[in-house]
Amino acid sequence: MNNSDTDPAYPLYDARWEHDACGIGFVAQISGVASYSVVSTALVALTHLTHRGAQDADAQTGDGAGLLTQIPKTLFRDELLARNITVTELDDLAVGMLFLPSSSRMPTEYVESRSIITETLDELGLPLLCWRDPPINTSVLGTQGLATAPTIAQILLKRPEALTLEQYELSLYQAQRMIERRLLEAEIKDCYIASLSLHTIVYKGQLAPGDLAHFYLDLANPRYTSAFALFHQRYSTNTFPSWALAQPMRLLAHNGEINTIQGNRHWMQARESAMFSPLWGSKLQELLPIIQPGGSDSAQMDNVLELLTHSGRDLLHSMQMLIPPAWEQDAALHGVQQAWCEYHAGLVEPWDGPAALVFSDGRIVGAALDRNGLRPARYTLTSQGLLILASEAGVIPTDAHDVVERGRLGPGEIIAVDTKFGVLLRDFEVKAALAQRQPYQQWLDRYLLRLAHLEHLPQLQVSPPVEEYDAAKLFAQQQLFGYTHEDIEMVLRPMLQENKEPIWSMGDDTPLAALSCQSRSLADYFHQRFAQVTNPPIDPLRERSMMSLDCYLGRRQNFLTETPLHAQLLHLETPLLTESQLETIRNLKANGFRLRTLHATFEAAGGPKAMEAALDSLENEAISAIADGISLFIISDRSASLTQAPIPMLLAVGAIHQTLIRRGLRTYVSLICETA
Repeated sequence: MNNSDTDPAYPLYDARWEHDACGIGFVAQISGVASYSVVSTALVALTHLTHRGAQDADAQTGDGAGLLTQIPKTLFRDELLARNITVTELDDLAVGMLFLPSSSRMPTEYVESRSIITETLDELGLPLLCWRDPPINTSVLGTQGLATAPTIAQILLKRPEALTLEQYELSLYQAQRMIERRLLEAEIKDCYIASLSLHTIVYKGQLAPGDLAHFYLDLANPRYTSAFALFHQRYSTNTFPSWALAQPMRLLAHNGEINTIQGNRHWMQARESAMFSPLWGSKLQELLPIIQPGGSDSAQMDNVLELLTHSGRDLLHSMQMLIPPAWEQDAALHGVQQAWCEYHAGLVEPWDGPAALVFSDGRIVGAALDRNGLRPARYTLTSQGLLILASEAGVIPTDAHDVVERGRLGPGEIIAVDTKFGVLLRDFEVKAALAQRQPYQQWLDRYLLRLAHLEHLPQLQVSPPVEEYDAAKLFAQQQLFGYTHEDIEMVLRPMLQENKEPIWSMGDDTPLAALSCQSRSLADYFHQRFAQVTNPPIDPLRERSMMSLDCYLGRRQNFLTETPLHAQLLHLETPLLTESQLETIRNLKANGFRLRTLHATFEAAGGPKAMEAALDSLENEAISAIADGISLFIISDRSASLTQAPIPMLLAVGAIHQTLIRRGLRTYVSLICETA
């Protein structure tokens, strides 16, 4: 995926800054008994979240609303019987909900997209029973919704006799990803698979919540039964609403924003070339890219969740991997549960919010808050075994005598219903069950190294080199690394004298680096990327209960499996190292950890061309070192002088990082900077 999602026609608009704060929830019958009552209750709840959404300038078109439910297989069986098509086992019936290019506005793309879908299904041996045009009422659409509406179609498929149900579900996912890739190659942007599954189906669109069942007439049909229904009302604060970006997605619906999305996306891209799954084998390449271009933060997370749940992990396991609790300072978590969290911290980075999520794979339906907990999720359990969870209380009126329990999710908490076994799973039960899956604590004890422990080992206690600077040499070094008189007097001196950060007045009238008349550091051209639309400032010192500076160094193993070697990492309590800690790492001799120093300097007299050549050399040296089995790089400009200038460290790290991602090598190595 490109680093920027800008459209050449609108160069000042960048889709990366899209945020939302939506209304979400679900209604679930814990017993697992499907009924139309559950669906109709969810539609009522969704209508009560209308205030969470917004309207287009036409005052008719909503930002988006939708439901995710179990497939009402009786309804579809009757449809097939009307066409003289018989399905002996309803469990074998799969349904796809498709948004095709408009047959009236884009007839060529419409025909081509249908052709790609049918050819891919035929290639994979998935019998297509029929195409279905779901009954819809376009009169309820607003002007904008009607102008952008796709041609909505459904495909009904049955299981090949040679495949088990599990294999069939994998084949459907493979078909979906192959279709998406072929549509991308054909440059067809207006074809979207809302769902393709044995278990679930999504009805959504760019319309108001109250119009959903009036537009999709299936939703008003009493034969439409489900044991649960996820609902979502979209509010696009900085977005252009679209049919495809309405929610729920295929597995989840999301309220909030994934602030870490760019890093999450790049790390998933970095993992692709090193991934292997015993379930997929050579077919794994047909599932790439994991994250589809053009998706929102919710859609991108849904892409990753789909891969995990179709590659050996269940839904709850996968969700907790991506949205972990703040486990480091949580005394309520038992040791084995903390071990689960720490083990998985070495597998995947958190997809941090603020985020509230509801999710389902057709059997499990649940909700989770990210570790910040800055989005509401309140639930009510009734005496009839109905669990109602939403972004606010009161979406479904309930009599006081009928309420068994009311509550809300806290930061990092999860709640779920297993409709197969008819049980409600609370946060501590989910975490306890996950912690027993593997001997995570034993794996950590055997393979994880902690820098805090290594520092006390006699064989690693090596004094770092000490350089003495006279005033002239110190001044030359300060010039070399871009320190100004203001930096020394107003920033460093107060820090050294008072042991705290200097206090400033609010506001900053310093010109943007790109517009400044002064020579500025390369780092000044980059601003902190933080969603300031809805979030309070963060403070890792005063909010230790939910924030962590811990990080892990070393080669990252395959994302889709779990082995003891996944724990073979070096743990740091902070990303900032003292010189003695760096020397400890330099002298580390342990299996799985080999270190090499890359020198980030260039001949100053050679000017920009010399720096460009030095960057190329640095990238090639990094690639060669990985081939030699190196797992830790120290990128150092310690040898810099007035004649041998330092490459700006941000540029050096960025060049190596991006090159290794493009070569599929980034997960093999960790980067340590020694600079200035």
